[in-house]
Amino acid sequence: MSWGQQTIEGLTEEKFNAAQKLSAEQLLSKNITDASWCEIFLTLNSSINNQSKNSEYLKALTGQITNKAITSIEGTSKLIIWERITSGEILFEGKGLVVENDLFSVAGRANQLLQNMTKKNFGYVTSSSTDDDLKIIQNKWVKFISNQPVDEYRPAEFKGSAIPEASSLKAIEALIISIQNNPKKDALTKKCLQKIYKLDEMPKEKGPALYCSPDTHSYAYLSMLLGDKKRDETKDALWWKKFWDENHGKLAWDNEKGFYIVAK
Repeated sequence: MSWGQQTIEGLTEEKFNAAQKLSAEQLLSKNITDASWCEIFLTLNSSINNQSKNSEYLKALTGQITNKAITSIEGTSKLIIWERITSGEILFEGKGLVVENDLFSVAGRANQLLQNMTKKNFGYVTSSSTDDDLKIIQNKWVKFISNQPVDEYRPAEFKGSAIPEASSLKAIEALIISIQNNPKKDALTKKCLQKIYKLDEMPKEKGPALYCSPDTHSYAYLSMLLGDKKRDETKDALWWKKFWDENHGKLAWDNEKGFYIVAK
């Protein structure tokens, strides 16, 4: 799922350079108040570049792991957090950067910072993480920073998947939600058609303009994940919703086939 820094809304060279000059204390405060994907990225980038070897900064970040405060994040174009797509707080645009931590929470942002700076993973902070979950992750970071041995978290593997970053069940649920009717998605599609193809509506014949609609990507991903060699156009948004409602508890990943099957 392609992504680049140029897709981050509001990111400028001036903002980037200013963020590089922030102190550890300023970055810690900034992580608590960041309210856009641009600002989160700047905190992340500056921390990686300037604070990765600062043990006091790392220790202070562990203190934020149990902070469940939620921020409404703006400018989320091309940012993919599956649970926030399912909740409707992020519009899926067909491609982008998949982030497993919930960047809407202080805890999720702190965990992302620690993971990126240390290249270690002791579990993800999600929108459904409990106080106990956060405490467990926090304790592991404290031990690691204190040079104690800690077992790393092993994410689920989806052997044979063409799109492993979008192969979890939460990703499938989000993809199915994303293909349902949504005025914001319609507006995004129309803007793309007008800007790139000088069209006011989607042409009936198949062609590159189809990729202005995020649904083109979503249907392709769902087809791959459920074993369809190509999209079955009889499986529309309502079909997929009904399929999920009836079968999500029975879906099992087949490592040999490289897609989900419905367990009997």
